[in-house]
Amino acid sequence: MYKRRARLIFVSSTPDLAARAVRIAAALGGSWIEARACPMGTAPTDCDLLVTLDATALAAHQCAVPGYRHAHWPLSPSSKDGDIASHVEGLIGGMRLLARLDASGAPGA
Repeated sequence: MYKRRARLIFVSSTPDLAARAVRIAAALGGSWIEARACPMGTAPTDCDLLVTLDATALAAHQCAVPGYRHAHWPLSPSSKDGDIASHVEGLIGGMRLLARLDASGAPGA
């Protein structure tokens, strides 16, 4: 089912929050996803999922760019790593479930 890792881009008005999300996503889902941060206000074209992490980032990325999906995880700069990890684990859990349907594995494994 998955021929390559899903490309996630995290955007936040607080660069540290986006960097933490990238670090956590890479640690938890390295075989499933490629994660990176993107400066707020830019329109990435090479991702599968754009994840906004706060209300300011959400407002800056209201316009959908063709070719990727959008998710909003309402976090704050003071969010604990566990809060970010629970969102990432939910995303990876969904990918594992879909992969089970056709008996495939992680693309990066």
